Amino acid sequence: MKRSTMILGGACLVLGGALVGTAMALWPALSAPEKPASEAHFEIGLNDVRPDGDSDVVESASALLWDSEAGVIKYEANGFERRPIASLTKLMTAMVALDYGVDLDKEMTIMPEEYRIGGRLVLAPGERVTMRDLLHASLMGSANNATLAFVRGVGVEEEEFIRAMNRKAIALGLEQTEFVELTGLDLHNISTAYEVAKIAESAWQDYPIIAEITSKIKYQYVVGGSGREHTIVNTNNLMVDYDYKLAGSKTGYLYEAGFCLVVRKASDNNLIAVVLGSPSEWDSMSDARTLLERP
Repeated sequence: MKRSTMILGGACLVLGGALVGTAMALWPALSAPEKPASEAHFEIGLNDVRPDGDSDVVESASALLWDSEAGVIKYEANGFERRPIASLTKLMTAMVALDYGVDLDKEMTIMPEEYRIGGRLVLAPGERVTMRDLLHASLMGSANNATLAFVRGVGVEEEEFIRAMNRKAIALGLEQTEFVELTGLDLHNISTAYEVAKIAESAWQDYPIIAEITSKIKYQYVVGGSGREHTIVNTNNLMVDYDYKLAGSKTGYLYEAGFCLVVRKASDNNLIAVVLGSPSEWDSMSDARTLLERP
């Protein structure tokens, strides 16, 4: 064999070995899986304010903690999801009625057709209550018939009153809130946890009588026409059974809505907690307290 041929063959072997070595060195990098997308971090919209490992703070379908003074959401889970709000509706009903003007000493009866399912105030034939009593029964006892009688006492047709409720929602800047009925019995009364917080903020800051009534545990009055004494107990057992201090509270329940609750902390009137779609009354109370006591 010629010497030049041997030299060329050796050079080819050396070059081939180098190529193989380079390929082997590159193989791990080429074959490594791409970095999981979950490790990428994008800040779009609201940051998740939950601490690490704190993703299951509440049991409710939607929850939100609102600092009304700072204008800051301190916690939210599905806080912008539209849901039925049940009797939380009654906060808006009360505001609109007071906007029209209410004679709280005016005496009323409850008509037979106003007795609906859910919470109700039972009066015997001939018994009378004041508009003040009806407002307490609506906001504290969540009585649907008391709410209907209260609106009737305002002297505005129901259809026009509902339109006024929706105009009020627009005036408050609420884009996801809609009302079709006065009490919350209709599942198409909808809002979000965030917008419920804004409704409650207005109710408790701009209407002192609503804040006063919804902070009470009990309300006693004398029924006209019979002279019997009656006591209305707040439907929020967090206040009644556990003596938890709140500066405003409204409960709600509808099968399609689950248990709903909005509360304001007594020691810090700026903190408003909202839970919607809770699986039980206990969970709604527990979730609200958990939110109010977050560091």
